[in-house]
Amino acid sequence: MKKLLIFLIIVTASTFKTLAQQKPEQYNVNQFIKHVGKKITLCETVYSFKILSDTVTMLNMGGDYPNQRFTVVVSGKEIQLNYDDLKGKHICVTGDTSMYKKQPEMLIYHENQIQFK
Repeated sequence: MKKLLIFLIIVTASTFKTLAQQKPEQYNVNQFIKHVGKKITLCETVYSFKILSDTVTMLNMGGDYPNQRFTVVVSGKEIQLNYDDLKGKHICVTGDTSMYKKQPEMLIYHENQIQFK
């Protein structure tokens, strides 16, 4: 019985360790280029935004366009945000990184990819 209990504890501990490792790591924007194509978390202040359509909005992070540090592209109707309330707020976003016209960009599709700080 002791062996079974020890076995279950080891299995449970390794499962939690594996799940914790799958969480995206948090980086600063200076490390962005090294992680293009990967899912990461970046935290920055929302300076401005541009609504392109009812399904695409661009958030300029860390500065106003065209001097933003990176852009968050919010895509899809599932995300219901009050963009006026986001201006000036420090948020963390988790998503896939890419470069668009030599500018860092992150794509998000779900509200759970945004955390308010």
